[in-house]
Amino acid sequence: PHNLQQHSRKPLMSFEQTNENVTETPYLTGHRFDSTVAKRLFQISNMVRLETVNCEGIFQTGKLISSDISRGDSRGSIADTTYIKLSSDCHNFRFVRGYITSTLTNEEANFPLAYSIMVYTDAEMVEKLLRAIYRPQNYYCIHVDKKSTDVFYRAMSSIAKCFSNVFLTSKRIDVQWGKFSVLEPELQCMKELCKYPKWKYFLNLTGQEYPLKTNFELVKILTAYDGANDIECKIQSADNSRWNNSVPPHGIQGVKGSVHIAVNRDFVDYVLHNNISKSFMLWSKNTIVPDETYFASLQCNPQLGIRGSYKGKSVDTKPYLTRYKQWEDEGPCAGRFVRRVCILSTGDLPRLGKAKELFANKFYLDEDRIVVGCLEEQLFNNTRDEYMGIKTFNADYYTSLDFVKNKVI
Repeated sequence: PHNLQQHSRKPLMSFEQTNENVTETPYLTGHRFDSTVAKRLFQISNMVRLETVNCEGIFQTGKLISSDISRGDSRGSIADTTYIKLSSDCHNFRFVRGYITSTLTNEEANFPLAYSIMVYTDAEMVEKLLRAIYRPQNYYCIHVDKKSTDVFYRAMSSIAKCFSNVFLTSKRIDVQWGKFSVLEPELQCMKELCKYPKWKYFLNLTGQEYPLKTNFELVKILTAYDGANDIECKIQSADNSRWNNSVPPHGIQGVKGSVHIAVNRDFVDYVLHNNISKSFMLWSKNTIVPDETYFASLQCNPQLGIRGSYKGKSVDTKPYLTRYKQWEDEGPCAGRFVRRVCILSTGDLPRLGKAKELFANKFYLDEDRIVVGCLEEQLFNNTRDEYMGIKTFNADYYTSLDFVKNKVI
């Protein structure tokens, strides 16, 4: 195999030049190699490449190595109204925007994922995220906040109509921070995604996040999890005053954690249909920031018997890899803090490039296009190189995690 960084950062040649030695199925994926798919992957990685920015240099040093470039790439932003026009011709939209419309590998085809995406603004950032995670075998539920502008809603609706496996929720909720309304659209998406029978894991995202792993890598990681759920749990920082000093029902110990989760299908089924989870949900409605209590408490109360939940002893210190998110006073941030969360910037790329987490939160595209542009370039280069058999992915780190070894079966 070629050296990935050298390979993916060279001025990209045409597929014919680059692929002259590939005569058999790439050894790592066991899929039938398709030269048309390979050509398309080369085409897409060329499309997203930042012409005026040396992304490889930034991943190594965190500094811009280019001439006269500010925090914007040369392509400029795309207005919400433009997305409505672009997506009126779906075939052209999928082609011009660079969507991957094949399953790529057998492993990926046999391990479909289900996503919820909570969105409020900025169709371009949401569309970049969707394009990065899109595969025809996966399912995507998008919730557009009731407060969003009409033009943003129309842009989201128009994009979703171009894909049979992307849909908007049938019900829209006015999401208010710290209230049950943060959880409500997640539950709505879970309910609507359960109509589709085959997906293996559910992941929830917001419109200002971006993947740090390709779909192939996500499938490898989630396969390594072997049914384990990845949910943050903190008993020590759980605060009874948040629960208005009321005791959770059914002997559940209240646990604090992030709303961002990666969970198996049985966890979703338990959330939606189990009487204990429904009763706990009713209790959580009267607490402060229920989204930071609900999933975490279900995950770290193993006596409930939820498949994939955590039965180990290191609740407060177990790893949590669903999301890379820097809180104020907890780690480096090259951007700025908004409500104590780092808005990631170009200088964060060396850390993002090495991160074990699956997705990163959070990005403001109007403040720094390069950080997202370089992640996009790396993601599509890696997708191409994995398909070509040039890049492998070793999931041993994920297999050995505490919450994978100590899961309820």
